[in-house]
Amino acid sequence: MWHTLFVILHAGTATLALLAGLVALRAGRAFEVYRWSLVGMTAFLVPALVAGWGGFATAARVVFLALLGLAAVMVHRAVAAGRLLPRDTGGPTGPYLDHVGFTLISLTDGFAVVAVLRAGAPAWLIAVIGIGIAVAGHVALESAKRRLARPPAVAAVMMRRPAASRQ
Repeated sequence: MWHTLFVILHAGTATLALLAGLVALRAGRAFEVYRWSLVGMTAFLVPALVAGWGGFATAARVVFLALLGLAAVMVHRAVAAGRLLPRDTGGPTGPYLDHVGFTLISLTDGFAVVAVLRAGAPAWLIAVIGIGIAVAGHVALESAKRRLARPPAVAAVMMRRPAASRQ
């Protein structure tokens, strides 16, 4: 029962993080929802793992521990992105898009890997899917950066201007 409750809370906050992150990518709107839902996702993952640990196969334990480490990195990247918000830099910068993009790719990867794992797929297929999503996500992120990123010189000028004159 506890395991199921924490998995639902974890999955719900991860879904919210993915949706809010997609909104935050372009202009930073919904950024706080995105960041705090990543924190919640990570916080709910810990008791979900503890409650279900005895029922996990060895491969699942390895995958879930790796996903826990990834969740911690995602929170760190969201905090770093918060220092580079588009409203403060005159638009999204490459580093901001890298941070948020990393978490969006990771969330997508996590959803896919857990789905394939729960379907009983072999470890090699889980690895192939995880790597494939990461590569495809990186290609998509580079494309988004070419379209959306503020040139570094413009962003630097915008950061030096008082907040009231940035609108």
